[in-house]
Amino acid sequence: MDKKLMNPAAASDRHPRRRLLGAACALPILGLAAIAPAAWSQEAWPSRPVKLVVPFPPGGGTDVLARMLAERLRPLFGQAVVIDNRPGATGNIGNELVAKAPADGYTLLMQGTIIGMFPHIFQKLGYDPLKDLAAVGMVAESPYVIVANVDSPYKSLGDIVAAAKASSSQPLPYATAGVGSPSHLAMEQLASLAGVRLQHVTYRGTAPALNDLLAGTTLFGSYSLSSLLGLIQSNKVRVIAVMTQARSPLLPETPGMAELGFKAVDSSIRFGLFAPAGTPPDLQARLSATIAKATADPGLRDAFVKAGYEVVTSTPQQMQVLVQREHEMWGPIVRSLGLKPE
Repeated sequence: MDKKLMNPAAASDRHPRRRLLGAACALPILGLAAIAPAAWSQEAWPSRPVKLVVPFPPGGGTDVLARMLAERLRPLFGQAVVIDNRPGATGNIGNELVAKAPADGYTLLMQGTIIGMFPHIFQKLGYDPLKDLAAVGMVAESPYVIVANVDSPYKSLGDIVAAAKASSSQPLPYATAGVGSPSHLAMEQLASLAGVRLQHVTYRGTAPALNDLLAGTTLFGSYSLSSLLGLIQSNKVRVIAVMTQARSPLLPETPGMAELGFKAVDSSIRFGLFAPAGTPPDLQARLSATIAKATADPGLRDAFVKAGYEVVTSTPQQMQVLVQREHEMWGPIVRSLGLKPE
């Protein structure tokens, strides 16, 4: 699994997320010819438009990513790829729609592998993300970053930690786009490791959270780089740190967590396509190979980078490992923070 294939050298026995990636990379990349039975090559799939469900509103990061990919998939499929926005319930309306759709390759879902943690966060799901959705293949990833209002006193992570330690009477407030998001959990993990108290200010989405950050209502927070890149490049927010072990190629001047002394903190959102469970493995492989071909296009790679994403590809098996490991990794953290399912 790469950026092209994710680098197995980045794995660390002391780091659950890097172990997650290492385990995924250990799986072999299976060529389409090796796993697609001859019978499937006789099928006329796709013989009609393919629906790509985006479980968030138009214009958001997931929607933009899906539309860029769909544009490259259309000529490869020889059919229209129709974006179907189904927002609501933190993505679960669209997720459930795909989970209950026919397993025939005509209904796909653009979603993050973080869906594996959903059973820890949501008490009542109408589907099981680990059993009712089948991984197809990875598309891209975007790291979470810590940013501050440009007029705030925070110029480094050290400034934030020092301010939190000095604020003994009340926790230092920070914001994210939602309760139980990877950025929320990673910030709480960071606070625990730093031995400080932080107060989570939650928003229902990135847009309102960033509006308040720009206005100075909140002074710092954590969001995906894909939602922030334009604001960072135009100097409308101050970037403090990348919440991955190493620096991101998209922000080479910004320190990562390892060099800041927090090796255990590593938070990115990784996007891929899902299909309903029961989709034939050979069809999953065919879809995965087509995604890899689409994302190999230099023009699409450049568009992803400009939008704050790095290309990541994988087999269905590798992506399923990531989903399962997200479930296993975040469960103990959610419980240790005392977060209750919604």
